[in-house]
Amino acid sequence: MGKRVGIVAGGIVAELFERDEEMKLLTDVMAGVRRREGGVVLIGGGPGVGKTALLDVFLRRAADAGAQVFSASGSVAASGADLAVIKELFLGSDDEEEIRSATRSSKGAGEFEDRLFAAMCRETRGQLVVVAVDDVQLADAASLRCLLYLVRRLRTAPLMMVLCESTGPHMLPPAIHAELLRHPQARQLRLLPLSRDGIAGVIEHHVDTTEASDLVADFHAVSGGNPLLVHALLADSRDARRLDPHQPSKAVASTAFTKAALAWAYRAEAELFDVACGFAVLGEAATPPLVACLVGRGADAVEQVMTALDTAGLLDGGTFRDAAVGKAILENVDAVTKADLRRRAARLLHDDGAPATVVAQHLLAASVTESWAGRTLLAAAETAMEEGQEELSLDCLRLAGQSARTERERSAVVMARVKIGWRIDPRLVSPWLDPLVDALNAGHLKGGDAAWTVKHLAWHGQFREAEESLARLGEAPYAGDPRVEDELHVVRHWLKSTCPSVSDEAPGRAPRPQRRGLQPRQVSPSSYAVELLGTVMAEGPHDHTVAMAEEILRGCRYNETVVEALEAALLTLVYADRPDRALFWCDALLQQAGPRSSGTVVAILSGVRAEIALRQGMLPAAEEFGRAALAAISLPGWGMAVGTPLSSLVLATTASGKSGAAGAWLNGDVPERMFETRHGLLYTHARGHYHLAVDRPAAALEDFLTCGELAKEWGTDTPTFLPWRSSAAQAHLALGNSVEARALVREQLGRPGGSTFRARGVSLRLLAAVSGPDQRPALLRESINLLEACGSQVELIRALADRSQALHALGAPAKARMAARHARTVADNCGADALFRRLFRDEVPDGEGGLEGVEGEDEGSAGLTAAERRVTALAAVGHSNREIGRKLFITKSTVEQHLTRVYRKLGVRSRAELSDLFVGTNMGAGPGAERLARTS
Repeated sequence: MGKRVGIVAGGIVAELFERDEEMKLLTDVMAGVRRREGGVVLIGGGPGVGKTALLDVFLRRAADAGAQVFSASGSVAASGADLAVIKELFLGSDDEEEIRSATRSSKGAGEFEDRLFAAMCRETRGQLVVVAVDDVQLADAASLRCLLYLVRRLRTAPLMMVLCESTGPHMLPPAIHAELLRHPQARQLRLLPLSRDGIAGVIEHHVDTTEASDLVADFHAVSGGNPLLVHALLADSRDARRLDPHQPSKAVASTAFTKAALAWAYRAEAELFDVACGFAVLGEAATPPLVACLVGRGADAVEQVMTALDTAGLLDGGTFRDAAVGKAILENVDAVTKADLRRRAARLLHDDGAPATVVAQHLLAASVTESWAGRTLLAAAETAMEEGQEELSLDCLRLAGQSARTERERSAVVMARVKIGWRIDPRLVSPWLDPLVDALNAGHLKGGDAAWTVKHLAWHGQFREAEESLARLGEAPYAGDPRVEDELHVVRHWLKSTCPSVSDEAPGRAPRPQRRGLQPRQVSPSSYAVELLGTVMAEGPHDHTVAMAEEILRGCRYNETVVEALEAALLTLVYADRPDRALFWCDALLQQAGPRSSGTVVAILSGVRAEIALRQGMLPAAEEFGRAALAAISLPGWGMAVGTPLSSLVLATTASGKSGAAGAWLNGDVPERMFETRHGLLYTHARGHYHLAVDRPAAALEDFLTCGELAKEWGTDTPTFLPWRSSAAQAHLALGNSVEARALVREQLGRPGGSTFRARGVSLRLLAAVSGPDQRPALLRESINLLEACGSQVELIRALADRSQALHALGAPAKARMAARHARTVADNCGADALFRRLFRDEVPDGEGGLEGVEGEDEGSAGLTAAERRVTALAAVGHSNREIGRKLFITKSTVEQHLTRVYRKLGVRSRAELSDLFVGTNMGAGPGAERLARTS
């Protein structure tokens, strides 16, 4: 791949690459001229491909070889002046005055052409002559006739003619092409953009070799191999690297690139620049007819410019290969013209059925309001929001507000601002609540939009306005509207489970009219999910509730279902004591959210995920998702719901032994009216546990009893939602009130949902604390089994700690250490090391990370072989020897031999003692354990 110094347009000194074949052809033609064979070469190509650079290098070589060189360039400015190119050819020669005199005195074109040829022969005196004209397509007509005359005389003179022509609307007429190429020594060259290898040759001496391959791809993607732009990119990239030597090399389109783009766009060809501007404005939406309409040029001219740009490597699929090219062109267009182009493009694209976001981007760039644009901007805002382009969505809404002409149009914009602002961050909704209420009162809102106004007001703590809006929805024009009634049904259930104090059924208010007869009812996930949540909070869990919640989630998609439905269905599973299923669905929804880490949906789902982690005792995860929830939207944006993620953080940090962090979360300001919501209940309950942890049981008891009073008043008094009785019992125990603690625990056992694994497991642990020593082991044994079955790991650690203490009191230290060992394993799994150390402080030596006797392998199940552990796991849960053999595919005799060794190693004498020793312990831990448990 050869290279020679040349000059390209724009004044950038460059090197020629991938032009060896073209240079050889020119050299061969010149050699033929020396043999009196005369020749003509027509060099063509798109703008910026290096025609001028190739011509310059060749003319230098011809002059060095002794040729007489005459050169000129065509231009639009001189195209109206007769013989302008011919005069430039002889400028500075001995016959310049003769040529000028001939142009004035010749009686006809033929006489002038003869005198011109005679003058040229005198000038050369038999010497090799090279006549070169760049941009010959812009030459004046008289000069073209003279050049054609010289071509006809090539057979009798040592003359070589080199003509450079740019592809485009001003190409030479086909008749002239035909006459030029009719000569036997005529040659035609078509210059193409550089290949990737050619680009590599350009940049290889200017960049690090380790970065060259990546840079070649970047340069080609931006420039398409156009030599003019490649060299400009190289200049800009080198300048950027000099400013910051530590940044990696990359294709940078800056000052030099802009100048290079303008160099070929401003070739004094108005059509080229206009059409290029059209492509730059329309971008990916550009088509020849649209560009023609936008810039007011004919379709043929647009097609010709497209061909020129395509052959120059600047277009890819009908649009500029890189946005940097179009940007560089538009930077030199005045603001008024640019805005007018954008405005016209918006209307053209709108009428052509282009996507709303595409039209909107042109309207925004023009900063103009159009009477027809309102609906398009609202549609674009919604689409942009779905695609994650939040800034574009908000910009569309701002311009739509300026475009609105009537009150209804302004109300539609306000509603769109509220809906989209809610999804980005509810903080953005707050300024629009008053206009939203005004629109509702004026009757300008439609269907579900009107009903959900109540939710937005309640979310921000405007409970009185929410109740007034509920009353307004019972009047014309909303009363009797099936769409309003259907959404109101959902909103009322949402209020009942979230803000129970907000209702339109206040004393003295007329009851809502009942709809008569069969009525159409909208079936949506929201309508079922919020009802299910209210049901599980009021009545406790039922199998059909869990099944319906999963069915709803199975049909939901992240971007297609309102977040209220997703949250309600997930919380239904959580409060139905099925955190495992809630975890599955919540993680699936968060995965659908992709890399998004912000937005209301992500915030609420992260808050639910934190609650799930707490129910499972996964403290680090609870803290992680609680923080993620608060980071996804602003604290003011959380409104009354801020209590939920805060409660998760307080409980997680308290259980993790981070009382300082928990106190910091509690010291933050929260809305006063939050305490009238479900979120306030969760927050107060978490605060009570913080008080317990920092040895303030009286304050804790007050918080727990307050939760109980409100839960009863609001009809949400189920332990699966809010186990305030067991929490209050712990406070009573800390105060020494065992009688009150016992009463609360027994009361909780009798409540709906009190028999679920988690609620009953916690209740039995506390009941053991107020029972006699002989009753405690059995109660704790059942408690541990229940808590392990439901996966409540923090509560399981507490139950194992109580069992360890009870066993120590009964004089069974080996069994106590086995319980402690189990607790250590659970604590390691759920990140509850601080809780473990606090509960087992008597057995953890100061300064040691482990538990003496717990970490050792000489005692307990760790001394068993894998086969013995499998047999023990089944024997401990009550399987007979025959059943164990059948499940493990071994003989009954082998089972008996394994159990004999197990009894000897563990110091037990019966299956009852074996079962008691390993209560709650997963003896099948390891590969296949889960499968073994299912088989069991």
